Amino acid sequence: MPDIFLVIARRWRLMLLLTLASTLAALIASLLSPKLYLGTTTALPVNTLVNDKARIFNQNIEALYSEIGTADELDKIEGTAKLDTVFLAAAAAQHLATHYNLDTAANDALEKAALRLRKNSDISRTGYGELKIKVWDKNNETATTLANTLMQTINAIHERLQTENNRTVLQKLKEEYFSKLKANTDGEIEMVQPPDSIKPPPIYKRNLGIAQENLSADLKEYAKLINEYELAVKTTPKVLLVVEQARPSPWYDRPKTAMNVLLAFLASLLFSFLLAVYVESRKEPA
Repeated sequence: MPDIFLVIARRWRLMLLLTLASTLAALIASLLSPKLYLGTTTALPVNTLVNDKARIFNQNIEALYSEIGTADELDKIEGTAKLDTVFLAAAAAQHLATHYNLDTAANDALEKAALRLRKNSDISRTGYGELKIKVWDKNNETATTLANTLMQTINAIHERLQTENNRTVLQKLKEEYFSKLKANTDGEIEMVQPPDSIKPPPIYKRNLGIAQENLSADLKEYAKLINEYELAVKTTPKVLLVVEQARPSPWYDRPKTAMNVLLAFLASLLFSFLLAVYVESRKEPA
C-alpha cells in the first residue's frame, strides 16, 4: 500500500484536474437544467367519530371528541392519494396535456399528463400527523394550483363516498318508512279476527292497541332519521382541514445548485484520490 501523502504529492495535478472538471460539469448541468418551482399544501385529518350525522344532531359530540383526527386517520387518505383517479382528475381539470406540450389529439394524452404529474409530485404524511402535498413545475403559479387541486380532489373523493353512503341509508329508511306506513293505512297491523260467535277477550284489544302504538312510534323514529339523513346529505362533511394553502414561490426549488456542486466536488475528490492510489499501487514492484 503506497504512502497516502506520497500519492497526493505525486498525483495532485491529476486529482485537481479531475475534481475541478467534475465540479465544473455539475455546475454547468445544474445551471442548464430546467428550473422547477415547488408548491406545497398541508392539511390535517378530520376525526371520523365526528364526521357523520352525529356531529349535527348530538350536542355532546364535539365535547367528547376533538375535531382533529389522529395520524391513523391518514391511512385511507394516503391510499386514495396513490390512485390514478386523483392524478387523472387533476390533469384533466388543469389541462396538463397542453401544459406539458403533449399531443392532445392522442388517446393517451391525459394518461401521460397524469403520469408526469405523479412523477413531479410527492404526497406523504409528516411526523406531526399532517398530510403534505408537494408539486414541482416550471411555472410557480402552476405548481401552486396543482398542489391545491390535488388536495381538493382527495377531499372531494372522500366527501362523495360519505354522501353516497348517506344517500343509500336514506333510501333504505324511506322504503322501510313507506312500507310501515302502508301497513298502518291498510290495517295490516291487525291480528287475525276471531269468529263473530266468539267474543274477543280483552287481551286481544290490548295487544292490538300496543301493536298500533309501536307502529306509530316506529313511524315517528323513521321520520326523524329520514330528516337527519336528508340534512346530512346536504351537509357534506370534510375529510381534510387545510392548514396551509400552497402559495407561489419566488425562488425555484430544483435543481439545488449549491448542493449538487458540493456533492460533485466531494465525490470527484474521493474518486480522484482512489484513482491516484490505484495508479501508484500498479507502479510498485511485485
